[in-house]
Parts: sequence; structure tokens; C-alpha cells
Amino acid sequence: MKKCIYVIVCFFIASGCGMKTQLDELTLVLTVGLDEGKDGKLLVYSISPVFNKESKNIYEVIRTVGMTPRDGRSKANAFASGKIVGGKAQNIIVSKTFAKKHDMFSYLDVFYRDPKNSTTANFIIFDGPLKDLMFVRLDDKPRLSVAIRDVILTAHVSKQTTKINMLDFRRSSLDRAQTPFAPILKVHKGDLVAGGIALFNRQRKYVGSLSQKESPYFAILKKNVKPATSLTFQTKELTKQNEYVSISVEHGDFSYKPSFRNGVFHFDVRMKLGVIVTESTTYIDMKKEKKKVEKWLAKEIQKQLESIVKKMQKYEVDPVGFGLYARAYEYKPFQKQKSWPKAFAKAKIDIHPTVEIISYGVLQ
Repeated sequence: MKKCIYVIVCFFIASGCGMKTQLDELTLVLTVGLDEGKDGKLLVYSISPVFNKESKNIYEVIRTVGMTPRDGRSKANAFASGKIVGGKAQNIIVSKTFAKKHDMFSYLDVFYRDPKNSTTANFIIFDGPLKDLMFVRLDDKPRLSVAIRDVILTAHVSKQTTKINMLDFRRSSLDRAQTPFAPILKVHKGDLVAGGIALFNRQRKYVGSLSQKESPYFAILKKNVKPATSLTFQTKELTKQNEYVSISVEHGDFSYKPSFRNGVFHFDVRMKLGVIVTESTTYIDMKKEKKKVEKWLAKEIQKQLESIVKKMQKYEVDPVGFGLYARAYEYKPFQKQKSWPKAFAKAKIDIHPTVEIISYGVLQ
């Protein structure tokens, strides 16, 4: 009996060894890029690590011209040093120019349709020609694909941008109660910089963006204040001097109450923010002036939040998801809307933040 079991085990081991594939025989695509050439043709980029010890480069970039991303990948096999494998992709990057002209679903279809592809890859918009990113040399950073992923993640944690994967991008695109968004990446002086948020309409086309400065306030509207969200304000209105105060928003209590009156949606947005004073370049007696400072901070935050909402209404986009609240609490009038983004553009949104200073730092 033992001899029989031994023979069976040896058979499976031998079978597995016969099917193994060496890493240096594969081209693992970790980043895919889509851009438009001067003649209007589709440019498909791919970045793959190189495992060959004799190679001087730690990754290779392949650029092909194709009618579709799948067609471009098929042509890339003629240049690749090994069999192309796309299931390990970490980043799908599209140039801003390309995203303005085309419905993203038409070109991202293959990533959702083919089960071998990863739907957890980051979806990113690049500000500039994609060749500027694909052929940048980062001597002080890891492989380009890993560096892109790490820069986006770090900027997302610090609220300088956002992060969204392919599956979430598709989910928000198909939900008529909201519109999709994506982080923005660019190359500045030979280095990767992530900041700002790309906004898409119902046709999945890029229509505008929020700046890096506006990104933390977008996170607040999304109730995403943890880890702590850092904000800096000029104190001219408070102290009559061009000085600054920085705070860290540690937690928040949010309430979004929609209503439908006179053919228009109304949203009463209230938030209670607990903050820590992390920096002050001017002298303010925080303990004596606490109520005054809290009221001033709430007013400044309100200005920024209202400015972002007006910009989103101008573009007729709802990346925050106000429509989700409208559908949940005012279902019948919501269902009657032919286009939620157009209804959102006409909506009356009142934002009322309150601020509580929970700590002044170790100096007090």
C-alpha cells in the first residue's frame, strides 16, 4: 500500500515539473498605457520587469500601434522577450488627451471581459503624452510599475489625490446615481508626482479635474477623513496678517439629508469635525480664542467645500455620490430624472460644517 502511494505521489510531482515555466521565459505586464498618436491611431504601452541577469535594464517598455488594446497586445508579442502575461497588471494608465476624446469603456472592455486580466489594477489618468511617463528614468526608485503604484498610494493616504481600481471605476460608471473619477499622475522635472482628481461624465469621458489643493476637501465630502486629513489656511481674515494655521482633521460625524421641492433636489449637509492644531505661524491664544478660531475654521472649510460642489455642478458630474442619498431617501423623484448629473447640476446644496479643536499640540 505504501509503495502504491509513493508511486502516485512521484507521478504528480513529475507531472508538475513537466509543466513548469521559468520567469525569464515570461513577460509579466505590470503596467498598461493607452494614448493617441499624431495620426489618431491607438498607442498601446506595456511595462514588464526583466529577470535576465545579463540585462542592464530592470524593466522593458514596449510600444505598439493597434486598432484596439487587444490588437496592440497581440502585436507586442513580436517584440517581447517572453510570452506576454497580463493577469498581474498593477496599473492601467490613460493619457488625459485620450480620455477627453473617447468613452473609456470602449477601450477598457478587454480588461473586464477577459477573466485572465486583473480588475484590481489601479486606474490612473496621466497629465501629458504617455511617452513622457513610459520612458522616464528613475535612478533613486524601484521598477517603474512599482514606483507608480507606490506614489499613487502615498498621495491617496495623504489626501493629495484619490485611488480607484478598475472594478470600482466600472461600478461607479454603471451606477446612474454617481459618476466615476480617477487619480492624476504627471512627470515633473524627471520625477513622478501624483495630485488632483480627474472627473468623468456619464459617457465616461474626462471633462475636468480637481486640483491637488482641492483633493483633501473632496475626501471630506466622501467622508474619508482617516487617516488624518491635513489642511492649511491663511489667517488674514482672522489676524489681518498673511500668516498661516494648519490643522489635522482626525474624525468627523456626517449627515446628508436630501429632499425634493419645487422640482429641485435639496441637500442639507452637516458635518462635525474634530481637529488638532498642528502648526501656527502667528500668535493666537488658542484657549482664550477657541470659539472664535473654531468658527473661523468652519467658515474657511465651508468656502472650500462649496467651491468644489459648484465646480462639480458646472461639469455636471457627481463623483461624491449625492445621487446615492437621493435614490435612498427620495426614490420616486429620483427615478423620474432622465439624467441624474443634470438634476444634480440644478440641485441646492447647503453645507454646514462645525469644528471642534480637540488638541492644540504639545506646546499648550
